[in-house]
Amino acid sequence: MTEQPPRPQTIHNALRSIPHATWVLTCKHEQFRDGIITKWVQQCSVEPPMLVVAIPKGRAIEPMLRDARAFALCMVQPTDKQVQRLFGRDHEKEDDPFLALTTTTAATGMPILKQSLAWFDCKLEGHLSPDADCRLYLGHVVEACVLDAKVLPTNAAQGITPPSHEDRRTPRSRSSRVATNYKE
Repeated sequence: MTEQPPRPQTIHNALRSIPHATWVLTCKHEQFRDGIITKWVQQCSVEPPMLVVAIPKGRAIEPMLRDARAFALCMVQPTDKQVQRLFGRDHEKEDDPFLALTTTTAATGMPILKQSLAWFDCKLEGHLSPDADCRLYLGHVVEACVLDAKVLPTNAAQGITPPSHEDRRTPRSRSSRVATNYKE
């Protein structure tokens, strides 16, 4: 078999076919809060439930994320201009992008955007810094919520099924169940 030379455009097109959504990774440590938009979120384990998220290297939120040892992922509409304006760029550490938004607090203390379509509250399990433009963060999901699967983007709604009470095949701890409403 003859080895074909890599075709970057083919690889790029194939990668774009992987389902994704617009997420705001949120974090809070001490009195500071911050967030960053990412589209690179993927489930990487079922038991325990874990997600991996990619963040461009060198972003201001990274030290806070490692110090807090937790983060939340809030799925938002990709057309949300306010979210794009507040979380689409770096800002000073003292600037709180959440002041103009309504939020709740997750079990880990991370901010949850009220306009989220779905969200995950995660304890940081570790990070990896490959020879690439992004750093990977691994989160153990301790709480989650899908507000309305009908409003989720088509590719994001696939496979999101809140567990039924009849589904007793695998016992789950209380912390890994899908919540149905925000905690106030």
